[in-house]
Amino acid sequence: MNKIKFDITTQIGNFEISSAAEFADGINYIWGRSGNGKTTILNSLAGFIPIKNGEIKLNDKVLYSTDKKINLSPEEREISYIQQTDKLFQNFTVLENIQFGYKFLKQNEKKITPNECLSLFKLNELSHMYPHNLSGGQKQKVSLARAMARNGKVLLLDEPINSLDLFSRKEILYILKKSAKDLNLCILFVTHFLDDIFESSNNILLVDKGLAKKKVLKENILKHWENDDEFLNQIESDGEFDRKFFSSLSVILSKKNFSDMNSGFYFTGQVENIYKSEKMSLIKVFSNKDYYISIDNNLLDSLNLTLKSEVNCFVYRNLIS
Repeated sequence: MNKIKFDITTQIGNFEISSAAEFADGINYIWGRSGNGKTTILNSLAGFIPIKNGEIKLNDKVLYSTDKKINLSPEEREISYIQQTDKLFQNFTVLENIQFGYKFLKQNEKKITPNECLSLFKLNELSHMYPHNLSGGQKQKVSLARAMARNGKVLLLDEPINSLDLFSRKEILYILKKSAKDLNLCILFVTHFLDDIFESSNNILLVDKGLAKKKVLKENILKHWENDDEFLNQIESDGEFDRKFFSSLSVILSKKNFSDMNSGFYFTGQVENIYKSEKMSLIKVFSNKDYYISIDNNLLDSLNLTLKSEVNCFVYRNLIS
C-alpha cells in the first residue's frame, strides 16, 4: 500500500492555501470551486512551486519538511502528474512520449511497461503518430499512459479526462481503478464532474476559500456547491444522492413508453420536485427510490412537466454503476 500524507501551506502572491490530508491506494477525489486552490495543492505536492511551510510524506519517506530542511526535487518524489494543459513532447511520437519517463527508472522500479500502457489505454494504432495529429481526447489518453508508465507511487490528476465523451470517461475511470489496485497506486484526482465523484468509494477532500483540511461524504457533496452560475446551488433536499444521479447526457425522459429497452436501464416514476435555475434544472423522480436527473431548461419546458407528472426514463448509460 502506498500512502501520502501532508500538512502544508502554500502562498502565491496574495493567495494562501492550507491543506492537510492523508490518502492511500485507489482513486481519491479533490473537489471545490474554481480558483480555490486545487491545482496549487497538486503543484505543491509535485514540487513544482515553493511551499511556505509544512511537511509531505510518501509512506515513510519525507518529500518536504520545513523543520528538517528537506525539499526533494520533482523527479525524486516518485510522483507522476498530469496537468490541465497538454505537456506532450511535440517532436516525439505517441510511443516515444510514453517511453520518456520510463527509461530513467531503475529495474526494480518498473512495474508496468510503456507497451503495456499503450495497450491499456488502447493507443496501439496511434503509437507512431505525433501529438499534432491527435484529438484532444486522444492527447489526454496519451498523457495518462505516459504518467502510468512513469511508475510513480502517487499519481496526481488535474481534471485529466475533460475532453473525453461520457462512455470514454467511464472506460478510463475503470482503467484507473484497476491500475490503482494492480499497482498499489495512490491517485489524487481533481475534478469538477459530479459524475466522477459519485464513482468514488472514498470521502472527498473539500477545497474551499484557501482551506482544504476536511473530507466530506460523497452523498453530502452537493451541500457544498455554492456557485451561483450552476443549477445545483438551489438544491435544498436533505436526501441522499448515492447511486442515483443521472446526467441529461445519459437519460431520455418521455411521457410515452419506450418500445426498445435492450440497450439500457428503463424505469417509470413520478416527478416529486423540480429544482430550476437559469439554464439547468434537476428533476427528482420517485420510482421505488429517488432519482435525480439534470436537464436543460429548454428540454424541460418542451416536456411540460409538473409535480406528480408520470414520466418514463430510459438510461442508456448509468453514471453510477
